[in-house]
Amino acid sequence: MTNSEATPTTTCLVELLGPAQAAELADEIRAVYRTAFSVSATRWDKSELGITAFENDIFPRHLAREGFGMTTARNDAGKLVGFCYGYIGEHGQYWTDYVAARIHPSLEKAWLGGHFEIAELAVESEERGKGLGRALLSTLLDSRGEDRVALQTLEKDSSALPLYESLGFTPFGEFENYVVLGQRRGTSAA
Repeated sequence: MTNSEATPTTTCLVELLGPAQAAELADEIRAVYRTAFSVSATRWDKSELGITAFENDIFPRHLAREGFGMTTARNDAGKLVGFCYGYIGEHGQYWTDYVAARIHPSLEKAWLGGHFEIAELAVESEERGKGLGRALLSTLLDSRGEDRVALQTLEKDSSALPLYESLGFTPFGEFENYVVLGQRRGTSAA
């Protein structure tokens, strides 16, 4: 069974993009990010400063990372309503080093460095609860060849945890209010 076998209840079109295609959609991606996280009830800093950092620094930097891949979703009217992206995570990058400093060294060695890192999954509020987040993440994961995938929720009681766990992600780190999860891919038990 692939990750994408769960059928969303939305009629959105999900597409896989590379960095050049994603760069062409940067304004639309920023708008979805702003909308999705400005209305969020989570405790993560969605301040104007944090949103501006994504728009002007984080997303452009991530576009240039090795192995960048993105999925986008458009509704029937053609409006971009969601996206998911990641890249190959390595030591020397902020997130990998941040997590590595907070987990046991054996977990760091097992999970971090050369992994595919899910950086963002954003769905506008009117499309949430319809399976679109699963479709975006699954389509992206199904396109990848790395043996490990890692991501983080910014809150221990995140509504995204059941989605990640249903796709085979398991926690390998928990600190502050974060949960770090990983998924092993293309490996079989010996």
